[in-house]
Amino acid sequence: MLLPLHPVTPEARHMKRVLQVFEKDGICVYPTDSGYSLGCDARNRTAVNKLYHLKRALKKYLMALMVRDFSTVTDFARVDNTAYRYMKKLVPGPYTFILPTTNHGKKILDVKRPEVGVRMPAHPFADALFALKPDIILLTTAAKIHDDEHFSDPAEIEETFGHEVDLVLDMGPVAVQPTTVISLLAAEPEVIRQGQGIVP
Repeated sequence: MLLPLHPVTPEARHMKRVLQVFEKDGICVYPTDSGYSLGCDARNRTAVNKLYHLKRALKKYLMALMVRDFSTVTDFARVDNTAYRYMKKLVPGPYTFILPTTNHGKKILDVKRPEVGVRMPAHPFADALFALKPDIILLTTAAKIHDDEHFSDPAEIEETFGHEVDLVLDMGPVAVQPTTVISLLAAEPEVIRQGQGIVP
């Protein structure tokens, strides 16, 4: 289902509906500063497994946790003081940080990989979502099911695989602009992929 949202100030009543979808094991398509994304409540195992099933043609490591405050992610990832200070200088913005996964995080996300991505987008949708529920964590990934797909128009997303998700949020076309991926696994930050985010 396609749900129009104001592109600058998303309506609160619609955002409450989005939260209800997440609370009921749902998957939504929503805009971020790097394009449209698919996501679900990262703490909801049923929803997480549904998202994995939907993205089964792609690797799980293409997903990241979307948060508003890095302190909420400690169940999933280890964030030391050095990593925290580095990330705080760059967010919110188009960056994905690679952090060590906790054992609890591996269990929640049903993964064996020793690292997890974390991001804090700068976008009106994220602002509105976290204003309503600051501690929500979304497991998020690009809004595509196959590698060769690149969608910027929500109507096209809804037409292509809207029947496989619970809600497609329409805030108008959003260009696909990949995030800059930075690994914080070692002593020094390492740029894994240069995207739109500038690294100081």
